[in-house]
Amino acid sequence: MASYEVHYFEAPARAVLMRMLLDVSGASYKNVFVKREDWPALKPTMAFGVVPKLVVIEADGSRKELFESPAIEEYLAEALGFMPGPGPFERAEALSVVSSLREIEDKIRAPFFLPTVEERKAAYEKLAAETLPPLFKYHERFVRGDFYFGDKPTIADFKLYQLALIFAELYGDINPLKVHASDLKALSRIIDSLAAGKAGDYAKHRHAFGKFKWLPAEWKWGM
Repeated sequence: MASYEVHYFEAPARAVLMRMLLDVSGASYKNVFVKREDWPALKPTMAFGVVPKLVVIEADGSRKELFESPAIEEYLAEALGFMPGPGPFERAEALSVVSSLREIEDKIRAPFFLPTVEERKAAYEKLAAETLPPLFKYHERFVRGDFYFGDKPTIADFKLYQLALIFAELYGDINPLKVHASDLKALSRIIDSLAAGKAGDYAKHRHAFGKFKWLPAEWKWGM
């Protein structure tokens, strides 16, 4: 049976979902933290000059490296049993959900780079009030059971839960997933179900590392 290493900074960010999939599955893995002072020397050794990097260690000791978060997440979903079946169409459907959720994630990353607190605050509040609720309503109607694709969670459900963790930290009382919960009953059910299980345990105890967090007064993430 394979074991894994996740090479990334000591922060959630782009490694959250892959760590969550590994953790929930019970796979043997460890975090190999990249120190920021070491990054300039390490960067040229990475396939595309970025992390995360996943190292797959086979039973015979051979090692393989995989880069780019979407590729790593989708590989792990296949390897660890978090894709729906029975065939490639169903798997592609799950990846379409994940792709849409990644687009939402990109929208909430963008204001981080605005220069002033006032601009960041206005942009995040507009997203919460105007942009995000209609997008989640599309997802609400896509759900086909207790989870997106029936009675078992897939990569799509874990991606939704990852976003819910970001929103809880970022938005507090104006979290659109909470404000519009009465219109998002299926999504709320998925989030609550995962929060009550292994994914929730991961979120409470192994999700963040205390060094990179949301700074409410500044409306941005930082040290």
